[in-house]
Formats: sequence, structure tokens, C-alpha cells
Amino acid sequence: MPTKMNAIYRTDLLSHGMNAGKESKVFQLLRAWRSVAVSQAGEQWKLVFTKGHTNKRHNVSRTGYDVVGTSYGQMVRWQVVGQIESWLSNRANEFKDIVNRSSLDAGMKHQLHFINRWQAWYDPAPLTMKDGSLIGDDARRMARLVMRHLLKIHRKPDLSKASMLIDQRCISLAEGSMAVGFPLWARLSTLDKGQRIDIPLVTHAHFERRKGAKAMSLQISLKDSELRFGVMTDVSAAFDESKTAYKPRTEAIGLDLGLKTLFATDQGDFLGQQWLTKLQVYDRKITALAKHRQRTGLKPRSEKYKRYVASLKGFIRSEIGRIINRLVEVRAPAEIVVERLNVNNPNLSRRLNRILKNFGQGEVERKLADLHERLGIEMTKVNPAYSSQQDSGCGYTDKRNRPKQEAFSCYWCGSKRHADVNAARNLLHRRSDATGDCKRPKGAILDELVSRFLQRFNRPKGGATDPRMRNPYFKAWASQVT
Repeated sequence: MPTKMNAIYRTDLLSHGMNAGKESKVFQLLRAWRSVAVSQAGEQWKLVFTKGHTNKRHNVSRTGYDVVGTSYGQMVRWQVVGQIESWLSNRANEFKDIVNRSSLDAGMKHQLHFINRWQAWYDPAPLTMKDGSLIGDDARRMARLVMRHLLKIHRKPDLSKASMLIDQRCISLAEGSMAVGFPLWARLSTLDKGQRIDIPLVTHAHFERRKGAKAMSLQISLKDSELRFGVMTDVSAAFDESKTAYKPRTEAIGLDLGLKTLFATDQGDFLGQQWLTKLQVYDRKITALAKHRQRTGLKPRSEKYKRYVASLKGFIRSEIGRIINRLVEVRAPAEIVVERLNVNNPNLSRRLNRILKNFGQGEVERKLADLHERLGIEMTKVNPAYSSQQDSGCGYTDKRNRPKQEAFSCYWCGSKRHADVNAARNLLHRRSDATGDCKRPKGAILDELVSRFLQRFNRPKGGATDPRMRNPYFKAWASQVT
């Protein structure tokens, strides 16, 4: 029977009904796991910087095996390698953007992209490109400089707070026949050789409705000093069914991140109209608490502060999910076109914008990725440069076109519309256009917009009444016609 490829999993976090003795044994295992993870991470990072890559089968020192045993030791190592490789993959994407935006010549960019593609930033071995040419020392040094910069601005994964991902060698799941009130049990190996404990798990309606086969593994994490057990379900078959059942009614829809609403669409929908108002309520509470604690010489992050932030994150997650689900229900798009996501808002404090950047942006991306897996809806990211200043009808680009946050009034054709709707229409137009290329720098996008407009309207409109004469974007053209 052929092996199933590209399985899709979803994890549901469940609480437990353990007594204090069992809970103590799980905490003991978690502390040991994290200690070994930190040691293994040190070894893997050493491999990255000396050999150029991680190694799941690196088994020279067997660090921590005497603490957690061979099976747990192997699980820790694979988890550590997975987290490091995921982190490096994200840095590779940023590396690519830095190179694309740079003023380096095409040959150097090509070599840097080759190094980055194979994540060979620190690989000491000679690198040969497809045409047989050897990548030079200059490109190798430049690649390490870029990575050194990225290492400075991003923290490495903190394995001292890692969750445990335990496979069927040390965990088994059984539906509840052991005791009334607990429909699911997990049998877990402890650090005491040959001893296992049975953990009663508390399910909920969402988990019970989840269609699919339960994976023979378990994620154990610590949240707010309480243990949580993540049960993974293979939802591939259920998602295949939902993709087949989904019937798009709209070819594509453009989404613009608004200042007052969460999203505006190219069709004039405003989604999440209380988004900013509710965020400002959280902002005032969190900022006031942080300032009060700072005035008294205390660190801002108290238990109360953490509860506020947890409540804010819960609101962001549920609101993003609700709004995007509503969009799919009403418009049923085959494709969603969005700008490169930046959820920062000038109407909020730096503290709240930092939370939005670190959490809210990821939630939007996760929700759109879930729609792709669940319903087959494509997500296309386009370059948003000047989309808020360009008229979506005539194409004229001018800073003065947007005199207010919500108002758009074109200086060329006089059209008026909501600024966020206008931006969403521009994003939609860019999905199959050179101006939507996320790799292109902002200046190149502006040059393209100006050039296209001049191809349509090259002659002066009427001397001083021509808005281009006072538009710095058209300065070179204006100097030629005067």
C-alpha cells in the first residue's frame, strides 16, 4: 500500500485530571527534556557554524541520554533539529529579500541566491553552480555577513521552554474505559525505567467534532503554569472532502488592512468595524498597568499583565477567525489577494503594535493558510508600495490623493472613494502584474507606475492646473515639458 504523503495535522490542547503524584512525574520529565534540548541545541548550532548544516543523526556524544534514556533522547534531538531548521528556513526567506533589495550586481546576487537556496552560508566545502563555475570567496564572505546581521536581529529558538513532542515509543492513547468522566487517556513512560502513568484527558466539543485519525503522538506543553496535552489529528481526508464541496462564487478578492477596520475588500466590504476601538480598550488597560508598575520600580510583566495580554491574544485570534470565515461565507472567493502583511497601527501604542506584529500578523497568515488547506482557497501576496496613493481607476499616483485616513480623492480624475477600498482594488489589480512583485524595491514600483501613467497621458493637462507639475513623483517629466 503506498505511503500517504503530505498529511495535514491539527492539534487540540486538552487539560487533564491527574493527581499531584502523576503531575509531579510529568513535570520531572519536562524539566529533563528541556535540559537535554538545550544541550542538544548547542551541539546542533556548532554543526551549523562548522559544517554548514544540522544533523538529525549526529550521535557522537549522545548528550542527555543518561538522563532521559535512548528513546526520549532521540525524540529530543529530532525536535531540536526541526526547530532550528524551521528558524533557518525563515532566515533564508529574509536573506533572499535583503539580496533582492540590495544594489549588488546581478552576478553577485545570483551567487548569493545559490548559497542561500542550499543554506550553505557556513558550509566550508567548495560550492559549484550548475554551469560548473565555482562560487568565489567574496560571495561566501558576503553570505556570512548577511547571516551575521540576521542572527543579531533575531533570537535563536529558546529550547529551555520547549514543549515535548512524544511519539508512540513512549506514549499511547486509549478511549476511556478506565474511569467514568474521562473519555480519553494517555499512557506515558516516565523517567523511572519500566514505569508508566495513565493520564486522564478532559476533552471538549471542538475536539470531539474534529474528523480524522488520531496520531500516535502527543504534545505536552506548559501554559500559565498548567500542563496542556496536544492531541494531533490527521485531517487530510476531511479537508479533501471540504475542498470538493467548496464552490467558489468569486474569482478573486482583494483585502487591504485598514486603520479602523481590520479589512476592506475591493468590493466595498468593511470587515471588523470595531477592530480598532476594541484594540484601543486593551491598549489603555495594558499601557496603564505597565506604566503604573514602572513608576513603582517594578517590571511591567506581572501576572495581571500576562492575563491582559492573554485576553488580547484570545480576542485577536477569535476576531481574525470570525471575520475571515464571514468573508468566505459571503463572497466564497477562489483566491484572496493581500499585501505583505503589516498589522501595525499608528493609533496604537508601541507596546500594542509589538504584540500585533509578533502575534496578530502570524494569526492572519495561519488563518489564510488554513483556508488553503481546508478549502483550496489560494492566497496571493502582492507588493503594497504606493497602493494607498494610486487611484485604482485612472492609475494616477500622488501623496495628495489621500488627504485623510479614510478619504481618497484623485487629483487627476477627481474620483472619490473610501481609501481602504481603493487600496484593496489596487492590490487585486496587482495579482498578475509586475507592480505586485514582492521582490521589487519600492522605487522600482514607483517608476513603473509613473511610466505607465505617462504612456496614457503624456501631454500637459493645462499648465499650472496639471497636478503632475507639483507632484515630486513626476519631477523628471515636468522638467522636460516646461
